Amino acid sequence: MSLPYLATDLDLAPPAPLYFRYNHMEARTECEYHCHPWGQLNHINLGLLELELAGQRLMAPADYMVWIPAHMPHAAYVRQALEHTSVYVSDEQALRLPAEPCLIAQSPLVRALLEDFCRRRVGVMSDEWDVRQAELLIEHLVRAGRQASYLPDSKDKQLSPILQTIRLDPADTRTLAQWAQHVHTTERTLARRFQAELGMSFLQWRNRARFLQALAWLKEGWPVQEIAGRLSYGTPSAFIAMFRKQVGFSPERYRRQMCGE
Repeated sequence: MSLPYLATDLDLAPPAPLYFRYNHMEARTECEYHCHPWGQLNHINLGLLELELAGQRLMAPADYMVWIPAHMPHAAYVRQALEHTSVYVSDEQALRLPAEPCLIAQSPLVRALLEDFCRRRVGVMSDEWDVRQAELLIEHLVRAGRQASYLPDSKDKQLSPILQTIRLDPADTRTLAQWAQHVHTTERTLARRFQAELGMSFLQWRNRARFLQALAWLKEGWPVQEIAGRLSYGTPSAFIAMFRKQVGFSPERYRRQMCGE
């Protein structure tokens, strides 16, 4: 797919080494397919950013940045109002980042560096100290953990049946020990496989699966208490705590923002 660059991009000088652009996005904002002349890091302050690119769909909560290499067509959608920061990366620095789109985890230091740029509304790098800060930010992003998907998959013979079952039924309550017995291994071995293959624990992966199902049910108008019960949470407060950990606010606030209230 060959697409023209955005008109706003054509007026910019190449990032040196970064360029920041800030946008407030209203609930249910949709950006049609487009591309950029430079690599782009996407950062949001809350909620979820949904992207379509390279034949795949990426969903990223606010704890992650989304890296998109230069010239790669992509579309974006947000269900709730949020602040979006687009960070263009110079060609030289982009070579240090992955050749494919991915999610990059934000460490506390990465988050602090980004928040400082955003607070000061830095756009063009014109100050020597800002350049150094930008280089430090890139260095930490290069070393940060990255994922191809928010809910990654695996063909591992022991993980695959577990992941498939939970994708179909996120409310499944079996513990890691029970799953280990089911796939004929030990709990410790299975825990190591989750970390090695997926980069997260069994509980973290299951919570993400439940979170994505909760988003769909919230969109359909289900009450929070009913969602909590159907996802096997003992109390609505336990479900709300999980939801808040994923996106930084409560399910009801997500629903209100999704409805544009």
